[in-house]
Amino acid sequence: MQKSYTKNYLKIYFWQILSILLNLFSIFIVIPRLSSQPLIYGIYSICASAVIFLSYADLGFMNAGYKYASECYARGERKEEIKVIGFVSFVLAFFVLLFALTMFFFSLHPEWLIKGATDIVSRKIASDLLLTLAVFSFSVVLQRGAQIVFGIRLEDYVFQRILIVVSLLKITSVFFFFRTGNYDIVGYFFFCQLIALLGLLYAFYVAGKKYGISLITFLRAVRFSRETYNRIKALAFSSLFVTISWILYYELDVYAVARFSGAQAVAFYAIGLTCLSFFRSIFGTLFNPFTARFNYFIAHEDEQGLKQFYKTVLCVMLPAVVFPVLSVALLSKPFVYAWVGDKFTDSVLIVRLLVLSNILGFITYPCGILTVARQQIRALYWLAAIQPVLFWLGVLALYPGLDYLAFSYAKLVVFLINGLLYIWLSMQFLKLTWWQFLKQIILPAVIPVTLFILIIYNVRDYLPLGKNKLNLLSVISCGAGAAAVGVVTYYLTSPVFKTYVNNIVFKKIFKKVSTS
Repeated sequence: MQKSYTKNYLKIYFWQILSILLNLFSIFIVIPRLSSQPLIYGIYSICASAVIFLSYADLGFMNAGYKYASECYARGERKEEIKVIGFVSFVLAFFVLLFALTMFFFSLHPEWLIKGATDIVSRKIASDLLLTLAVFSFSVVLQRGAQIVFGIRLEDYVFQRILIVVSLLKITSVFFFFRTGNYDIVGYFFFCQLIALLGLLYAFYVAGKKYGISLITFLRAVRFSRETYNRIKALAFSSLFVTISWILYYELDVYAVARFSGAQAVAFYAIGLTCLSFFRSIFGTLFNPFTARFNYFIAHEDEQGLKQFYKTVLCVMLPAVVFPVLSVALLSKPFVYAWVGDKFTDSVLIVRLLVLSNILGFITYPCGILTVARQQIRALYWLAAIQPVLFWLGVLALYPGLDYLAFSYAKLVVFLINGLLYIWLSMQFLKLTWWQFLKQIILPAVIPVTLFILIIYNVRDYLPLGKNKLNLLSVISCGAGAAAVGVVTYYLTSPVFKTYVNNIVFKKIFKKVSTS
């Protein structure tokens, strides 16, 4: 077992960020070609979006399985690790089978699912797409299984490299399937599913070589186990409850805005929601590697080590969360104007409010991971239940007076309340008083954040407001420059951050100099 995983974290961050950038790039290449025939593209979109249901098909067992498999790996219990992975994959496979049968049924009668798929051509395309989806739906079992195998070893970057190659092949294939005089969306969809399956098969080939978990080993382990079920069911069902609660809190506000305030309001609100989702994606990438690491400490019953590591995570990740969030919030006007233009003036405040919702992310993300790792089931239920209830009560209280801004204010308030609850949980775990927590975690950031804000306030009035890529680059550069000053200052004021940076940067430099 490794003692330090810093190199693994950096590799994971590099390849995951590259994957995110590649996905953004694909939007500008793939979508324009697919959408050249709106009706057929609409049918394709429905089929493609149906895959979202598969992400909830495991009823929370995959997340629970990740935790227990991590602990088994940390203790060197290889057979038990594979047993856990096989069981949760069995649960997922059962519900994927139901999904596949449903898609196969709709492939026989596509007009029952897709309105407008009644003429011969569109009906045939819809039928072929749904049948392809049904056949390849089981790939998700291999995908989630591979994610656990690589993830619990903190070697997600190996799997990410394979997925990036698959994504590149999907993007380049667009020029073959959608060229002048040719619009083969069924062939494209089939190729994407096939190449993804081949990528997963190769991933298990790599896993077999590196870890001894080949595809055959994985498939043989996919079975029901009453013992494993009894062991993880409490955490699994709490994870399912959290997921349902999150959907009620996070996913339904756009539809409510559309229903109560109309399409124009949705357009303004969606700009802020896009920024919020972007930060959620980035922060998920930043904090995800710590999931397995927390479980290692739990497996070895090293609570003191977990406390020290948890405190380090809070301090080290603070600037990675706070400075980007404040950059977009304080520069929301020039940012929105440069990005989408002055027609979206009403989005400026929405962006500011929704982005600020993540200001305590350096605490909420790791504390959420910690809560799951420590199996604090009651806390998970309470935290999940509070969010949607407070959010919709806030919307009902604010909506008549603030119109669709009520959703932004309610979301910010609920995130902040949630953040305070996570601070309290962190204090309980670290056994710190409010003053001790503020002194050790928050106060070292006061001077850097103050300096950062002063810089932004002194330069933001000079930034251009027109919609222009160069203007957008200027805004981003301004925020990045101020953040760089803030990080350097934080290095001087935070002992924990300074020690961490010295250990991973300067220590290696001195080592190279001494050996040269």
